[in-house]
Amino acid sequence: MVGTSASGRPPDVLLIALDCVRADLFDLELERPGAMPFLRELRREVLDFSGAVSPSSWTIPGHASLFTGLYPWDHGAHYRNGPILTQNPETLAECLGRAGYATAFYSANAYVQPSTGLTRGFDVSSWGGGREFFLRFLGIDKATCPNLGGPALVWLPAVQGEAAPSPLREFSMNTFTRVPAAWDGLNRVGGRVLGTYARQMPEICSWIVPEMDAWLGQQPADKPVFAFVNLFEAHEPYLADCGAPVTARRWLSYARSGQDPVRWVSGQWSPSSSEVESLRSCYLASLRTIDRRIAEIVRTFSRHRSWPGTLFVLTSDHGQAFLELDTLYHRLRVDEPITRIPLWVRPPGGRPSSVRTDGWVSLIDVPRTIAQYVGRSTFGDAGSRSLLEPEDDTPARTVYSMTDGLPPQEVPNVSPERLKFLNRLEVAAYRGGEKAVAGESGSSRAYRAVRPLRSVRPDELPVTEAPGTVEAARAALELAAARIASQPFHGSVERRIAGWGY
Repeated sequence: MVGTSASGRPPDVLLIALDCVRADLFDLELERPGAMPFLRELRREVLDFSGAVSPSSWTIPGHASLFTGLYPWDHGAHYRNGPILTQNPETLAECLGRAGYATAFYSANAYVQPSTGLTRGFDVSSWGGGREFFLRFLGIDKATCPNLGGPALVWLPAVQGEAAPSPLREFSMNTFTRVPAAWDGLNRVGGRVLGTYARQMPEICSWIVPEMDAWLGQQPADKPVFAFVNLFEAHEPYLADCGAPVTARRWLSYARSGQDPVRWVSGQWSPSSSEVESLRSCYLASLRTIDRRIAEIVRTFSRHRSWPGTLFVLTSDHGQAFLELDTLYHRLRVDEPITRIPLWVRPPGGRPSSVRTDGWVSLIDVPRTIAQYVGRSTFGDAGSRSLLEPEDDTPARTVYSMTDGLPPQEVPNVSPERLKFLNRLEVAAYRGGEKAVAGESGSSRAYRAVRPLRSVRPDELPVTEAPGTVEAARAALELAAARIASQPFHGSVERRIAGWGY
């Protein structure tokens, strides 16, 4: 049974979601000496869940599950129903706010903002967009709405103070970020001309820590706080340096590489092996930048709050694929590089040495784990569990991940074969040593599931008999299809076309 802090109040909570960080590459980079020194040291104090699975393959449904403790078919914030979290599910911020917490939200992903319903319950919220990264030479030091560098969220309700969508602006932003070498060159030249090239250049949304610092300084010492941070460095597209100097030869090689997700989706771009290697190299460099950012966040938090008395959770909304299983980036499949994520929990008081647990867990478990400190024994899905309570693996627990596909209106002129590959409602079930995937076409397949994830091609290890896991995947798919059919659609498919560009 968990308790309160030494001060007699519930513990402070710091929750960090790393966009697009997958479990295997995160672990491999952690083990490389000198690559991620802060997180390597912090790992000694945490519960490390090597069987963590994201409930979704992309940002909005993944964060909605993290905040509600529900699977996507229950909270409804996905493409099949319109990617908006409605007023119905209770959020973790609402729960903690009612319990007396001060709550704050800082997001570097423009999808994670008020228009998508994901800030509901937070006292204050600031969000920007990953494309701030591509205008680093301007020295942006405050939060921006999605008009600067965010996706064209024109299929969402308007936010007060947000300018009307500009097709020309969005076309230019989408086009240049699909050829990021152009922006990278602009940053290098413009930054040197303006004298800003070295000014917080590695960071996407560098305003996050100063704004959190100011907010923490305003909170009474006897009032518990809940701070949420989304970091975007590991999301495509990537700049050449990703926070580290590169040689001219390395930059020229990078400049010749493509990164365009839209052209890949439409089948107009097949990355070469050298392009994939360039993407992967940039991705690994981004993890090293993330290590420095988390160190800064924790140091800032510790200046205002007792770090030993803080409940800390570090996780990701989904992973990132580099054609290991014929999928690039994320969103469209429930393959292991996309569904398997890091999940660390550091309870108040910490732990003398790291503990790695191999049971299957999900992002839906995070809200229940945190809410128990304010007297909540349940939260969200009835099948969720507290990550701080002993695991009962009899019978074997099953967790799920869903992909909502890609509607044909979003990829006009794509071939029927390509659309069949892209637009699939699928649910993966993880149980024991098995993984099964059920699709709405009636197909199902089963694989060996490895914990911890060390190979990026585990789906190449099929199993012939997994009846219980296959049945669980099919049952979850039937439930998802029924819930989708019964829930109203939020938004317009036609207007969503403009909003899908990264």
